[in-house]
Amino acid sequence: MPALKKISNLVLPLPVTLTTCRAEKEDSSTDNIIPLSWVGIVEYRPHMVNINIGKEKYSANIIRERKEFGLCIATVDIMEQVDMCGYTHGNKVDKFEMAKLTKFAAGKIDVSLIKECPICLECVVKSSIVMTTHEVFFAEVINTHVDERFLDGSGEPDIEKMNILGYANGMYFSLGKKLQNLYYSKNN
Repeated sequence: MPALKKISNLVLPLPVTLTTCRAEKEDSSTDNIIPLSWVGIVEYRPHMVNINIGKEKYSANIIRERKEFGLCIATVDIMEQVDMCGYTHGNKVDKFEMAKLTKFAAGKIDVSLIKECPICLECVVKSSIVMTTHEVFFAEVINTHVDERFLDGSGEPDIEKMNILGYANGMYFSLGKKLQNLYYSKNN
């Protein structure tokens, strides 16, 4: 297998999230959205995630100060709104208004979440690491919301119905097709 001429971190595709934050306590007019795909699962006791944001970004400054954020998983249906939120600046534009996304109040943190997203996680920052260009925020998930339309008969998330938006190498992808259950090969 040949090596690329240019080194690249091609861990792909990754889900696209709309990460929400609030600049001023209890003031929903200061809500912001930043699309991120550099996200991951860190731990499950307690449930923890990480997000990576350019360290000079407006949202990074808010999250660094307020220590909380919403992590809302985007779908293919809102790809245009996601894209719009990516090339505008939250300190200049109300991204919720511009993208026509619907706010709903988080239950345990002071941040708005996005109704159009099938999954929204309420996250509290526990630590961060400043890298060369980005800051990595490690956060505990303290509340999980899943739109009822995307639950199966046993109350579990039906990922295929969600048609999750993915990102890789400057392009959007759909992550909506189930292939097999985990450990399916064990039964063969």
